[in-house]
This record gives sequence, C-alpha cells and structure tokens, in this order.
Amino acid sequence: MASNKRTRAEVLISNLPQLQNKIKRDPSSYREEFMQQWRHFESSLAIFNLKPQDSAISNDFADQITFLAHVSQCYPKDTKEYPDRLIETLTTHFQIMSPEVRKTMVQALILMRNRGLINPTKLLGLFFTLFRCKDKALREMLHNHIVADIKNSNAKSKNNALNKTLQNFMYTMLKDTNEVAAKKSLEVMIELYKKNIWNDAKTVNVIAEACFSPTPKIVASAVHFFLGADEKEEVSDSDEDGPDIASLRHANTINKKKKSRRNTLQKAQASVKRKERAKSRAEHFNFSALHLLNDPQGFAEKLFSRLRHAASKNMYRFELRLQMINLVSRLIGVHKLLLLGFYEFVVPYLKPHQRDVTLILSYVAQSSHELVPPDALEAVVRAIADNFVWSNYAAEVVTAGLNSLREICARCPLAMPEELLQSLIDDFKKHREKGPMNAARSLLGLYRDVNPEMLRKKDRGKAASVNIKSFKAKRYGELDVMSSIQGADALDDSEEGEEGSDDDSEAPELVSDDEEGEGESDDEEVAFEDIDDDGEVIELDSDEFEDDDEDDDGEGEDDDEDEDEDEEDEEDEVEPSPAKKRKTNVLAERILTDEDFARMRERHLEQEAERLAGVKGRSIPVDDGSDSDNGPHDFVDVSRIMSGTRKKNDYEARMEKIKAGREGREFGSRKGKEERTSLTNKVKAKKNKAFMMIVHKRSVVGKKKMSLRDKQRVLRAHIKKQKLNYK
Repeated sequence: MASNKRTRAEVLISNLPQLQNKIKRDPSSYREEFMQQWRHFESSLAIFNLKPQDSAISNDFADQITFLAHVSQCYPKDTKEYPDRLIETLTTHFQIMSPEVRKTMVQALILMRNRGLINPTKLLGLFFTLFRCKDKALREMLHNHIVADIKNSNAKSKNNALNKTLQNFMYTMLKDTNEVAAKKSLEVMIELYKKNIWNDAKTVNVIAEACFSPTPKIVASAVHFFLGADEKEEVSDSDEDGPDIASLRHANTINKKKKSRRNTLQKAQASVKRKERAKSRAEHFNFSALHLLNDPQGFAEKLFSRLRHAASKNMYRFELRLQMINLVSRLIGVHKLLLLGFYEFVVPYLKPHQRDVTLILSYVAQSSHELVPPDALEAVVRAIADNFVWSNYAAEVVTAGLNSLREICARCPLAMPEELLQSLIDDFKKHREKGPMNAARSLLGLYRDVNPEMLRKKDRGKAASVNIKSFKAKRYGELDVMSSIQGADALDDSEEGEEGSDDDSEAPELVSDDEEGEGESDDEEVAFEDIDDDGEVIELDSDEFEDDDEDDDGEGEDDDEDEDEDEEDEEDEVEPSPAKKRKTNVLAERILTDEDFARMRERHLEQEAERLAGVKGRSIPVDDGSDSDNGPHDFVDVSRIMSGTRKKNDYEARMEKIKAGREGREFGSRKGKEERTSLTNKVKAKKNKAFMMIVHKRSVVGKKKMSLRDKQRVLRAHIKKQKLNYK
C-alpha cells in the first residue's frame, strides 16, 4: 500500500527556496539534490533554446535560473560553465525571449558578478548590447549596474585594462544603428565623467565624436555635456547633517544598557569620523571637458560645418542649433581659435526681433578674443550698432546692444572703429533713460583704460589725460609680458624698513667716541644710500664722510689715495642700483606666504587707485570686492548683456510684491481677536486656576445653593444679553 505522505527529498525538490537555504548552510550534505536540479536545468535550457519565444516554460525555468545563481558559489567547479551558458543564451535570443526570463537572466548575472564569479569585461560588453532591447525598466537597471560596477572596479586604483576595453567598445556603440543603445551608452560615459571615474582625455574625445551623430538626441546630449560639464552640483543639506553624538551618548548612559544602543552610538561616531576625514582631505580638481580635447581647432571647424549645413537644410530644432552656436563660441574663446566664418554666420541673427537674440549676443561676445583680426569683428560690431543702438528703439534694445559691444571690445578693443565709438558715446552718454546712459558710460570707462587715444579729449577723464603721454596702445597680436609680480615693491619697502630699523639699532656701536660729541646729524649720515618715496635709490655725496674720517684719524692722505677713492666712487655709481638687486633677491630667494600675496595685492590696488585718481605718492584704500568682475570672462552670461534693463511687472507680479510688503503688518479692527491688552481678575481666575483651587469660593458655593427661581432669572438675563450682543 503506497503512502500518501511525501518524503523529505520530494519536498526539497519542489521547494527551491528551502533547498537553497539548506545548501547554503551545508553544501556537502545536499550535493545530490543540487546535481538533480542542475540536470533539470540543462534539459530545460535545451528545450528553451529550441523555442525561446514560448512562455509556457518561462516560470519554472526562471525559478531554476535564480536558484542556481544563488547557490553557484557553493559549487564553483560544477557551475563553472553556468555564467557562460546564460551569456550565450542572452546574446543569441535576447530580442525574442520573454521579458520575464530576460530580466531573470540579467539579475542572475548581476548577482554572480557582485560575488566575483564573472569577468567584468565580458559581462559589461553583453549589457551594452542589451541596450537594444525595447524594455525601459531593463535598460535603467543595466545603466545603474554598469555605472556602479565600473565605479567599484576603479575605487582603489584605476583599472586601465578594463577602462581601455570598455572605452573602445563604447566608441563602436556610439556608431550603432540602434539609436536607443547609442544614447544609453553615451549617457553611461557622461555619468562616469561627472562622477570623476572616467575623467581622462580619451573619454572626452569619445563623447566629442557623438556631436557628429546623425541622431539629433545624441547630438543634443553630447553638446549639453560640453556646455554643462563645468556646473557644480548642489550638495543637499541632508548629507552634511550628521548624527548628534552628544544626545546619543547621553541616551546611552541614562537608558537601559543595550547592545543595539551601543552599536548605534559606535556607527554614529564612525560616520562623524568619516566626514571629518573627508573635510580634511585635499580637494580634487579636474580640468574642464573643453580643455581635454585633442584637436580643438579641428573639432570646432567640423562642428561649425555641421552647424552651417543644419541651418541651411533646417535639420535640427532651433534650440539645438543655438546650443551648437554656444559650443562653437566657447571653443573659440577658451582655446583662442581662429574661425572667421563663424562671425559671418551669426551676423544675420543679430536683429532685435530674432528669437533668443540676447543669448546670441552673449555667444558672439564670448567668441571674441585679442587674436581675432579686427576686420572680422568689425562687421559684427557695425551690425550690432546699426540694428540695436538707435534712438528710435526701446531702451532695453539699446542697452543690450551697448552692453554686447562693451563685452566684445573688452576682449578685442581694436574691433571698434574710432568714429563709431565717438558717435555712440556722444549720443547716449547723457541719454534720458538710465539703461542706455549707464551702458554708454561703461563703454566709455572701458576705453579710458584700454585705449584713451580713441576718445575725444573731453571724454578721456583726469587719469587718462595725465598719463596720455606715457600710454602706448597695444597693437594686433601684442601680448603683455610680465617681468615681475605686481605689487612686489611692497615687499621691498617692508624689508627696507626692517633693515633701516636694524641699522638704527646698531648705529651707536659703529660710531666712535669722538663722533658722538659732534651731534646727532652724524648718526643720520652713516649710510651712503637713501631711498625716496618712489622706492628709487639716491646716492648721497660722500665728501662729508671723507672729511669726518680725516678728522678722526688725524693723518693726511696722499693725492694718489684720493684719486683711487674717487675712482672707486665712480665705479659705485656705474654699478646697478642695490634696490633692484634687493627686488630680485626677494622674489628669487624667498618663499612668498599668503600674507605677502595679500600685501602685494593691496599695493597693486593702491597704485591702480592712484593712477585712476591722477594722484602720485598718496595711499588710497581700495575695496577689492568687485575686482573679479572687471576683467573679461571665458563665458558671458546673459545677465551681463541685459544689465541695466528693467521690465515692467505684470498684474500677478505686482500683487505678489504687495502681499510680500504686507507680511508682518496688521490691518482692520482687533475686536473679537484673542490677543487683548488686559483681562479681568475673574477671567484670569477661570483660565489660570484649577477648579479644585476655587471650589470653596463663595461664588462657587453660592451657585450650588441657588434656588430654582434664582437660576431661571440668571438664565433669562444671560439669554437677553446674548441677543443684544448679536443684533
């Protein structure tokens, strides 16, 4: 008679999670059950390869895949070929198999990769191929795993072999016919660069090739990477807030002693120590993506030809073409490139009615530099002046035009013709609107510093007029070569003051007893050199010192000796100034500290203020808070073009401003509000005292002893009073 009860082995075979738990605890005891499941998997895999699109065996087959992935580490020799079989099956049938089985296989491979059972090169290559699947959830999972796996592989040290192989594979994936796979591969490379994992030049140049893809989405992602790679990500406040160690330690001492509380305190202390080490660790700087390009000139020319072709054929959207213009202009400005056709290309866009014209003006400004021929930029300057700077236009248009001219001329002053500059300043220097007037005056102030010879005498200002004789305008291609650090004379002056004080302290030892009685003037004539206010060395007449020496010695000297001394004095006069030697020694033989640089900067600002004020020899304190905004920037923000313009607020903006001004103010009557100036003692007693404290008062006891007639009379009076109050 057969028994109806199932044996233990039958239960384990049908219950894979329980068998998985048993195998992990004791692999050797359950080897037979595992081998039975392994043979069952091989037969199921053979059936699946015959009909991969059939979903009848999907559930059972998926459970077997998950089970073997979990226990493969217990039997490494038996499951040595298991990852290769899954990879081969996915490579062959990933397009037609059911999404559930495909996702299960990917999860099994990820699990074995995390346990170090699979080579990352083979697996990541498969995952990039799986980007072609039409499964958004699977592509997101693959993206996250690829980034995390590459990050972990390069955590301790750079895995150059893996990085080189994957970068070469991604270069082929960017040219894949499947747009989704190419775009996801590009997103992986961009994220790895932003996470500072692949921040080398090869990654940047591979991404640069994506700018020439025929797919607009891939081009947009690559162009946006180069435009936004310099933006710093905001750090959330939640990451900076650490655990309160004091409160945890106090709770651990007051509350009942538990192992969990002690572990919580130890984890919190370890977290605080990690954050302290991270703060003390030196900050890691990386170059901008634009600086890592191998051939910026070739890349800019190729991208510009692509842009010009897209504009003529209307291939891309206007927003994408605008970003390409921005990228080309940044390349020209950062690398000082010469791309003369770019300025001819943007001239038709320089019109007030053009869409996003302020952005185009900023792009033109950041594409100009001192190495661009003035003839190429003069067409742009005249187009802006003719189309924007006109008395009949609105003040915002004129202000934007003048500000853009100022940004262009700050980078290439020779681009502005002299007659056009004088005409613009005369027309708008005293304009009735503040925006055009301030913009014209900023242009005037720029040329007072850069080239005051182009201005009329009345517009040069005091500082430029005083220094006009010594001023020399820079020619095309001429660069400033610094022979010394600006403000280094401040260090020389301080050292000379210290040496002077040392000489004064040692002077009594150098003077003889006879000279002490002659007066204090002899002490001042010990040194043969003096320094004036400008820091130049003045050699004093040495005849007085020779006479003093003759009187002290009491011996006459021959004429030959006098002639020898005169020749030595002449040689001293021919020799270079000791002050210049001292300057060279200070900069060459001394390590400058932060205080020295601060003193040099302060001295340079004082000299600049003296030059602007037309004052010489006076110290004028200068606030250097806005010094960084004076020079030209690599990237021109739209706010610099639109500075000085003020838009009229609409009704919603005006109402928001009115409501914001009413905050903290009270209007209307205060009747019926809880806040009052004073309360009666009766109300205070009711609100502040407990009932048991007033239970023996006469008023309370009297209410208890009131008759029914008295209670009715009081109730009617109360009702009547309430009716009078509500009328």
